[in-house]
Amino acid sequence: MKAPEKMANLVAETRCTLGEGPVWDPIRQQLFWVDIEEGAVMMLNPSSGSLTTTELGEMIGALALAQSGLLLLALESGMALYDLSSKKILRLPILENTDSQMRYNDGKVDPQGNFWIGSMHKGFEKESGTLYRVRPNGQVDPMVSNTTISNGMAWNDTGSTFYFIDSPTYRVFSFHRDQTGQMLTERKECIHIPETMGIPDGMCMDAEGMLWIAHWGGGQVSRWNPRNGQLLEKIHVPAPQVTSCCFGGKDLNVLYMTTARGGLTKEQLRSSPLSGGLFSYIPGVSGKKANYFDDSQLNLPDPWNTTD
Repeated sequence: MKAPEKMANLVAETRCTLGEGPVWDPIRQQLFWVDIEEGAVMMLNPSSGSLTTTELGEMIGALALAQSGLLLLALESGMALYDLSSKKILRLPILENTDSQMRYNDGKVDPQGNFWIGSMHKGFEKESGTLYRVRPNGQVDPMVSNTTISNGMAWNDTGSTFYFIDSPTYRVFSFHRDQTGQMLTERKECIHIPETMGIPDGMCMDAEGMLWIAHWGGGQVSRWNPRNGQLLEKIHVPAPQVTSCCFGGKDLNVLYMTTARGGLTKEQLRSSPLSGGLFSYIPGVSGKKANYFDDSQLNLPDPWNTTD
């Protein structure tokens, strides 16, 4: 039986080169995301329509909310905290990167407050990356090795089951935490994406435990049941390179979707001029609040040794 297909709506014509990693802040009631290649933090207030773009001068793979109100950034050079008020950056001695061929890609905070972030080769060298877990105290644990493009991540409510996409595999894998909560075990394929749908990219989970997956090159976001691998719904996006998605809005009932325009030909851009924009869809199911990284355990300097 063919899954029903719906259409996403344009929210902001941002023209991102590589828009990625949307995160809804339930306190500020604002959406954050990044333009990886332009090194920009994007912020939208849906109520006022106010859109802010801040360029930080280097690639940003992902951002996450911190309990202090700061943003945790996965810059190309390593982890950092960003103060929205002062626009100051505090660079952290965590996952410092000196390899110009490597950068960080997708990242997300788990229910235990750990930040998970994947590294990848800029030339997409096969199995050259690693998925890391950064604990609130700054300790780094390699969790999944030999990855190519770490992307979608999601957890069940307790964090006992972890879902992960390494994009070139066209698969979603599930893992279980061991009894100590420190290791991943029982890796299983739970969803196999047909190549005709496009490459699986970013991902989020709704309140019913279903996974929403963005499709790079597929112009869509799809909903899947990870328990049986069934495709439930497809949302068409008028931009071929859909990168990620998250739930937002006051009731967490709006699905926001980021896209990219980098790498598209002039002909493709003429046929899909909204590429790089931010889109939304109301799916009839709500999502979950984003988890916060507990930066209070980092023993940050006071005052910060910051750079503009």
